[in-house]
Amino acid sequence: MRKLPYLLSCLVVAAIFSCKNDDEPLAEDPTPTFEETESEWIRVAAWDSQSKISKINPTAGSTDTPDVSPFVEGSANYLSTSGRFIVSIDRPNGKVRFFDTGLENHGDHGHEYSAKWLNGELEAPLPTHFSASMGNIVIFNDGDGSIALLKESIMETPSFQPSLIYPEGITTHHGAGVWLIGDKLAISYQAPDETGSLPQLVKLLDLQGKVIAEDPSVRVTNIHGDASNGKVGVFGATEGILAVTASNEFKLIDNIAPLEPTSGNWMGTVKGHDNLNVFYGWARNLGIFKINPATNGMERVYEGNDVISYFFSADGTHLIIQKTNHDVLVLKADTGVQSISKNIQAATNGNPAARERMTEFEAYRKMAEENPVLSASEKFLYILEPSRNKITVRDIQTLEKVHDLDIPENTQNIMRIGFQTK
Repeated sequence: MRKLPYLLSCLVVAAIFSCKNDDEPLAEDPTPTFEETESEWIRVAAWDSQSKISKINPTAGSTDTPDVSPFVEGSANYLSTSGRFIVSIDRPNGKVRFFDTGLENHGDHGHEYSAKWLNGELEAPLPTHFSASMGNIVIFNDGDGSIALLKESIMETPSFQPSLIYPEGITTHHGAGVWLIGDKLAISYQAPDETGSLPQLVKLLDLQGKVIAEDPSVRVTNIHGDASNGKVGVFGATEGILAVTASNEFKLIDNIAPLEPTSGNWMGTVKGHDNLNVFYGWARNLGIFKINPATNGMERVYEGNDVISYFFSADGTHLIIQKTNHDVLVLKADTGVQSISKNIQAATNGNPAARERMTEFEAYRKMAEENPVLSASEKFLYILEPSRNKITVRDIQTLEKVHDLDIPENTQNIMRIGFQTK
């Protein structure tokens, strides 16, 4: 009879511990993986030594090499604001082609179709300056001063065929242009008394090329480089930043020290993003400056003549700076405040010796192009390794390595394409 109470006690104790184990499951790692965090609609475009393109799916770890003709070697390739189209500018041969990555954004979801070249191509003398805002692409052609306005909503249609706009009173020059809300075009012009290659003025045009607003008093010695967020278009200038708004306001934001109108000491490259109210300009000898059109202010955010490239994360939250010593800096793009930096080895960005020999304006034009070895989504930085057969993925806020991607051998350039669904 003594055994019964003892056995009952054992059963009660076992039940208590059993309930406790059921109530307290083994702890799981709460940190989401890269595959869980990166958008399923982000891809990395990779070009091999023959300029043939592949699409890498980072979250699936797969590679798709579409059966399409290669890009022209040496062409300047830019991404549209939707992340869907790659605009490929072959300046010497006067041709612009449009590559559809097949990644279509519907806001809360997406679709992926076969990648292809669009049938419509643009032919113009010396197509050079590219800008994009809110699904509108502007290309300025240096050979005759004409411009092309390309709308992504129309590029999706089978009947897409680009055409040229000839601005009223334009003369041939090395120019620039941007789109503004209201379907206005802010385009550079040479002053009537000037005979050089660079412009001094900016005018607002309608889509037929007719001048609808101008202010001859807002004039500078030289203009190079442009950017737009739809509301404001900004142009790099020897005396500062020439800004034009969608409400027809023209103004000059004066240089701050040590900027001055001498070679390499004024901002000849300017970059912006639709989600930002500020812009960032680069002076070859001096570094990177934040420009605030609302306050007519400027502020230097990076000092140095060692910038290889600077660009935004996909959503414009971060500004990434790559330096010649392999340091990568990440700044908060709305404030210009640095949040992290790390020395990161990447494949060589272009030809360093050739970069040193570039003229001032060649350097500014090169800086406006996409970085061929670093690219960013909203949350991650993709880095082409020196071996050129692997991409390292790093968290954009910490620059800590989170993933590796195997890619085709001898990859030359990479570019983030696609989008983040909301």
